Amino acid sequence: MPIKFSSTHGGTWALLRDLIATSPGRCALVMLLLLTSSVTEAFGLLMVVPLLQAAGLTSTGGDAIPIVETVTQIAVSLGVPLNLPGVLAVFLALAAVRSVAAWARGTLTTRLRLEFVDRIRGDLYAAVAKAAWGQLLGQRRSDIQHLLTDSVGRVGNAAFQLLQLAVGATLASVQFAVALAVSPAVAAVAAMAGLALAAASRPLLRRSHSLGRQLTRGGLVLRGYSTDFLDGLKLAKSQNAEAAHIERFQRQTADVRDRQIAFATLSAATRAALQFAAATALAGLVWYSIADARLTLPELALLALVFARVVPTALNLLQWAQAFVNALPAYAAVTAMRGELEAAAEPMDADETALTSGKDIEARDLGFDYPDSSASALSGISFRIPANEIFAITGPSGSGKTTLADLILGLLEPTRGCILVDGIPLRGPFLRRWRRSTAYVPQEPFLLHESVRANLAWACPEATEAEMREALRLASADFVDALDRGLDTVVGDRGDRLSGGERQRVALAAALLRRPALLVLDEPTGQLDSGNEGRVIETLRRLRGHTTIVVVTHGDSLLREADSGRVLVLQPGGHCDTNSGESFLGTEQHDGK
Repeated sequence: MPIKFSSTHGGTWALLRDLIATSPGRCALVMLLLLTSSVTEAFGLLMVVPLLQAAGLTSTGGDAIPIVETVTQIAVSLGVPLNLPGVLAVFLALAAVRSVAAWARGTLTTRLRLEFVDRIRGDLYAAVAKAAWGQLLGQRRSDIQHLLTDSVGRVGNAAFQLLQLAVGATLASVQFAVALAVSPAVAAVAAMAGLALAAASRPLLRRSHSLGRQLTRGGLVLRGYSTDFLDGLKLAKSQNAEAAHIERFQRQTADVRDRQIAFATLSAATRAALQFAAATALAGLVWYSIADARLTLPELALLALVFARVVPTALNLLQWAQAFVNALPAYAAVTAMRGELEAAAEPMDADETALTSGKDIEARDLGFDYPDSSASALSGISFRIPANEIFAITGPSGSGKTTLADLILGLLEPTRGCILVDGIPLRGPFLRRWRRSTAYVPQEPFLLHESVRANLAWACPEATEAEMREALRLASADFVDALDRGLDTVVGDRGDRLSGGERQRVALAAALLRRPALLVLDEPTGQLDSGNEGRVIETLRRLRGHTTIVVVTHGDSLLREADSGRVLVLQPGGHCDTNSGESFLGTEQHDGK
């Protein structure tokens, strides 16, 4: 999937808006707790000088600091005794409030981050579920899987780092404000040093963001390799090709690991360099404070305490910023995929109740082109399927049989022409309502790694056990009763514990549970022996006259089951033979000889 990464600035604001939208109330409470922490931090620092004075470690004459005098006056007006026990009590009370606020803030930010991750993951999951099938055909399944798991996890890390940055920046601002109140000159020198360090860190942040983009792309490739290997594991083992798969996987794993190590190395080097730079700046500030600014002892003590707290905060800010910009490309990838799929969402129908059976289906001059394809998949197809009859579609590989089945099911919309269901065009919101009335059994049946019962319930959650057993009987799947645990037998990954014929019949039973107005079977006997093929044919005969059935097949035995003249023969290139003597175009008589 080609990813268009936004700028760091644009991505930051987008993530922040998403984070606030997750829980505006909780965000406001976090800010309130952060403000509480900041105020108590400021007052706690300013109480240091009264504490020293109350302890008799410095005289009050000539050493007064205007801002501290103001704090002292506030304390006196509140009736706080400025003796040692009184000042210590205030100091400890401020520390207690700050600690409780920090604890509550930490709990809330964790909850906010997790809710944000759940929301991002849920929105992407919903976008996948609601997107038009034609759009999903252009997406690689492993890309979506990776974004839903690994990338969303990194988005959570980005949110955490952003919250940490907000906390750190606020506290650093408070600490700097205290320094500014004590000595504007020293604070100005410190601000210039901080700006110089910030300017020097910009290339480091750009490099961190670049490594994050590479890691995001590398992770998508790695997930693609692993998914391909697992999907083709049987084939790989049958060809003794495991070594090539292992070598490719290890090469990509090493590439992802190198990106992670490069970022860790960059972060460690940055911290080491900044620690030395901060120590140098602090030494310069002390020299300036004593030699030029001529600060008094209380001022010097307070500034030393402030800068002892500011320096670690500043170092953490850069570390958090690096981690944030490194994780930001994952957010860009997730939101890009979500936006693309949401733009292709199917229109919803206010009435999505299933249609009753007995619906005629008609195609008029049907055509379909896949995006980015120079050739048409189907062109000029016309036919009519009377209600409750069996209609067959045949033709060589690549003639568009599966595409036509997808159009009849309402998974795709025609590029040209139209399909009508009882005269209603199959397009827009009507597609979803129509699909509630259909059932589909693919050539490779899809079964969950769960029990037979769970697989049947997945197709029809409200089905009773009696209805399940009746569907199994209609699908000639009575073998289920002979399994170790009957309906509760686990069928294995993709039904691997069942034979091909058994999987096909369980999938057919699941489809029949839906009581469909239309049943589409894609090569239902393509992988079956003659005995199992006979069982499927017997099922079709039982269903004749009760539901409309469309069969995509190459087999003559199934073609013979089509009602008279109800065989559509597709030609390479998506065209079909026409017979003007028929009541509908695009069909041939097929007498089974």
